[in-house]
Amino acid sequence: MFARIAVVAAALAAVPSAFAADATIKDLSHETGVRERYIRMVTGGRTPYPEYRIVFDRVERQLKSTLGQEGYKYLLEGQVAAALEVHRAHVAGQTAAAARTGPAQPANRQQG
Repeated sequence: MFARIAVVAAALAAVPSAFAADATIKDLSHETGVRERYIRMVTGGRTPYPEYRIVFDRVERQLKSTLGQEGYKYLLEGQVAAALEVHRAHVAGQTAAAARTGPAQPANRQQG
């Protein structure tokens, strides 16, 4: 009985990792802070988006800044999972760099 439970537990533990590569625009939107609608506007046809002229440049700059040039290229090619992985690597690199430098020290003020 214990062996069956162990096998089922191992199978269930492997299921989420099997679907981890199926990143969606919703996942990308959640992690980058850019609305799904705007991501679809930048990566697809612009005709159905009346706000295109107003927000396109700003959203494009935000995505390039967040994803980096490589991640943005993947996104335009339709490889959302690759763009998301590049973004996660970029965030991990920034976190590691911040951890190496340590917390910011408050400036000492002299009162006179």
